[in-house]
Amino acid sequence: MNRDAKQNPDAAMPGLTVQREAPAVALQSRLTGTLEIDASTNCLVVRTAEGTPAGTRLVDVDVAWPPGWSVALRDGTPGLIDATGQLAARPGDEVAVGGGFKDTTRVGVVSCTGQDWVFEAYRLTRT
Repeated sequence: MNRDAKQNPDAAMPGLTVQREAPAVALQSRLTGTLEIDASTNCLVVRTAEGTPAGTRLVDVDVAWPPGWSVALRDGTPGLIDATGQLAARPGDEVAVGGGFKDTTRVGVVSCTGQDWVFEAYRLTRT
């Protein structure tokens, strides 16, 4: 995303996946990476490094955020907003998300990016 698109109030806001209900059990995995907007789907994702036999590559992970989380413009830039209405993070921020991977049918969500698996979040920390 270029600088002008971030500051254009008429630009399409990025989408995100949001859980319908808070998870009954908090999974103990941790996803670390950079909060980004996937240009091909216009969805908020966490971009993380994944090790492969050929080396490391970056992958975009669709995160199912807790109920009440959203995206809104703050100071002219899209931001991830928590359930209390506070800015949790912006694209480009390094984050650590507590939770775990689940099949979208088990979480009961439709993935913004169209992936079959999402990272079900229960906590976010900027690193």
